[in-house]
Amino acid sequence: MAMKCSLAALYFIIANVAVLLKLGSGKRLRPEKNGRFRGTPAEPKQALLAEMEEALGSEHRKMAEEQVKEYEEELENTFKALPKNARGALTAPSVRYALHRLFNQRYGWQIKGLETGGGAWDSDSPVVAMGDRVPPGMRELFEHRLGNYGLSLHELAVLAATMDNMFRTDVAARLQIVYEAYGHKEHEQLGRDDAMAAMIAYISSFVIGSRVEELTPAEVISNVQKLPRLFSRTEKAKQLLTDISTEVGGDRDSFDLNTMTSILSVFGQRLGALEDVECKVMKEKLIAREERVGNGRVRLGDFYKDDSQGQVHFTESVELMRAHGMLDESSPTDPKVIIPNYLAGPSNCISPSGYYEICCFDECESLMDKIERHIGAPMATPETIAAYVSSLASASQPANRTLPAGLLRLLEDVAAHHDGQVPIHGRLFSQWMHQAYPRECNHPHAVSQNRFQRTDLTTRATAVEKQHHMMQADQAKMQLAGNSDAAEFTTAGLWTMHEELVDAKALDMHRAKSSRLYDLCLLGVVGFACMLLVKMLLGEKLKQTTKSKLL
Repeated sequence: MAMKCSLAALYFIIANVAVLLKLGSGKRLRPEKNGRFRGTPAEPKQALLAEMEEALGSEHRKMAEEQVKEYEEELENTFKALPKNARGALTAPSVRYALHRLFNQRYGWQIKGLETGGGAWDSDSPVVAMGDRVPPGMRELFEHRLGNYGLSLHELAVLAATMDNMFRTDVAARLQIVYEAYGHKEHEQLGRDDAMAAMIAYISSFVIGSRVEELTPAEVISNVQKLPRLFSRTEKAKQLLTDISTEVGGDRDSFDLNTMTSILSVFGQRLGALEDVECKVMKEKLIAREERVGNGRVRLGDFYKDDSQGQVHFTESVELMRAHGMLDESSPTDPKVIIPNYLAGPSNCISPSGYYEICCFDECESLMDKIERHIGAPMATPETIAAYVSSLASASQPANRTLPAGLLRLLEDVAAHHDGQVPIHGRLFSQWMHQAYPRECNHPHAVSQNRFQRTDLTTRATAVEKQHHMMQADQAKMQLAGNSDAAEFTTAGLWTMHEELVDAKALDMHRAKSSRLYDLCLLGVVGFACMLLVKMLLGEKLKQTTKSKLL
């Protein structure tokens, strides 16, 4: 019996030591005197959908409810991995981050109010992105829930579905302007040909980037003639519109404004996938000009050179690219364009409204989604991360590769900065991901231009500027050819130890909870160790007493 108790105690100690080893490297924080962590929210009295119905009517609830399950599944990995408050819910910065990633991954959308543009994730509430496209009562409802309780996975999905549906309001308002430009009445049914003409006019302004609300009726119609010249994928876009019209409207001969709004809403969601085909073509052209194979950088002079057919592809000015974080200027005499940063830039986006842009899909998002699913927590040890990333393939990196020693050292530096563990939702880890996947993941500059901010930046480089950078690139190549030491592969020239966490307060709470569990485990280990020691001493004493009696 004593042997069984000793073994049980030993197993308990081993289990607790394992937990201690996992938790011990994290920064330890304490709960407040009342035993609760700072910011602990009470549970809301009513479900969010019920509140929405009560405040705004059943129509708003029904629209959100239809998509909630789908959004829950898409957001689940990110939700589990983000740090949470004491309710187990996400606070505003994490909600903003999760929604930004969701819409970029789903549609290639960059939404005003969700995209930080070099700022902090806690600089604005994600509800700001709703603007005036939802009733004030709905904004107040989400602000109250977010500010007082945070959002659960289900509530986050409700907000995502609500935001998705609100863009339909924007489509309807802009389509109404096109209707009027063609002399149609709001409640008029249009024959299929007239309906297609009106929708193509809408798409023309949509793709060209004109603000329909700022155009005269003549300008709305003239954009249709401009579209084939300014948009090389016009025929593919028209085919996409035709397919969606059949899918939504069936074989009907006429369309009303509501049906056309539904068709164009779906078109806006699917145009990103069509555009991403062009993004991939553009990426291949940049990779063909890469400074060194696999480093995700193109010398500025090579960036400006015409291709073998004499066609000009890349014309953005240095001023524009610098402002939007597309350049690596760690070597001032040999500046380079960072491929993933360039592809994510506003010059490669379609701007259908002031609320959002349709841009290239971010290839790093799918990698992050897999990392979040594997780790399932806000932080992990560098060993855990390195082991998984080495197995994670991308378009340019094979699975089961050996990570370079320099890359592992950088990850250890991030862990040392955070007392032994790496937060996976912060600038330093994003910076490390760029080093691990230079062609897929953006380098996160500490400061960059907000893509929605109107500027007077020069957008195109002049012929003189291009020629200067071409000569500069040729000189850099000659110097490199004469310097064998400079041929070592590296992308770490921009590396800095400047951290920007998505939600620093929630991460501190996560550490505090881990610290509390650490203390409980430590107490258990000490207690059982003492019990085991006492049992051993008593057993030895009993043996000696028995032996003396026998003698």
